[in-house]
Amino acid sequence: MTGKELLVQVNNQSVNEAAIKEVETKYGIQLPVFVQRIISYSQESVFLENDWRVLSLNEILDASEDLHVDFAGLKILPLIDTGDNDFIVYRFDNATWAKFNIIDECFFKNKNCLDDFF
Repeated sequence: MTGKELLVQVNNQSVNEAAIKEVETKYGIQLPVFVQRIISYSQESVFLENDWRVLSLNEILDASEDLHVDFAGLKILPLIDTGDNDFIVYRFDNATWAKFNIIDECFFKNKNCLDDFF
């Protein structure tokens, strides 16, 4: 699946209210509908043709413990693993997207919408 195909699928996805409530409670945020649809779409990992991987619901919920990063404290939600310890994250403090390196804990390639990464 390409990134563009993923976006089409996500835009047609209904929201899984129970899953969203769990994520919002864990991260202490209220997610926009588009991010809710991404989470609802990826109940299991979704692999893209460029070797990127959309995280599953469980991976999103367990990200801080598994990756040793305080995502909620940084006000970010990891959604796509792009390899080399980099993740595309939704920044809920300013409603933008960025790549985030979990080793250096630094942001790069800040974008206004997820589409810009594809």
